[in-house]
Amino acid sequence: MNKKIIIILLSAFMFSSCGSKQSEESNKSASENSQLTNSMGSVILRDENAVPVVIDNDNKEVIIEATVNGKYFNTPSRHHGIVFKGGKYGDRAVLVGLTDEREVYQALIDIGAVAGNNLKLEDYGKVSEYVDGQKLDIFVTWDGLDKEIPFSEVIKSSEERPIDVRFGGNFEAAKANRTGCILCLDSCPIAITSDAAFATAELDSKKIDKYIREDVLPADGSKVYVIFRIAE
Repeated sequence: MNKKIIIILLSAFMFSSCGSKQSEESNKSASENSQLTNSMGSVILRDENAVPVVIDNDNKEVIIEATVNGKYFNTPSRHHGIVFKGGKYGDRAVLVGLTDEREVYQALIDIGAVAGNNLKLEDYGKVSEYVDGQKLDIFVTWDGLDKEIPFSEVIKSSEERPIDVRFGGNFEAAKANRTGCILCLDSCPIAITSDAAFATAELDSKKIDKYIREDVLPADGSKVYVIFRIAE
């Protein structure tokens, strides 16, 4: 695993451990919409038992934990790239996020990413629109790998296009619907981030299937770290 990520995660663990009692109380009150904050001091929403986001403001990146959903080595998915396990669609994602999607949104704001907020839920499926917002580079790594793999290299598609992940934003829609969507594989009015290479509902209308690569990722259920970094 990348040494920089180990240091960041250890720092986050020490911060969390020192304030464990306070964290428990904060998590309990978070469900009541009180003041739970992240490592940058921003007010967030986080489900109980969700793994906190790690924010590296110096490198303009956000790191979350996820697990490999081996179902999609051989079974096609369409939309769901990374979804929080506590969301309604948590079992449909190629990578199951261990972090609350609402906290991911705030973390991206905190590192300076600009949300697009250009898609409307009521238009989904009616018109073909493309998500806008800050361009992000997405990488995956795991313990013992010692390098970062571009997210595009863990996905195979029945129609290949260069990936173009954008910070769509969509916080109010995410909060209201609680699908858990962190990264959608086409332009999405609910997901915090999504791929502008495909228009809204295009994966369904064209029946474009997505898989994850068994020859690249570790085994089903393995923990990975996903890095969202502001593209240069």
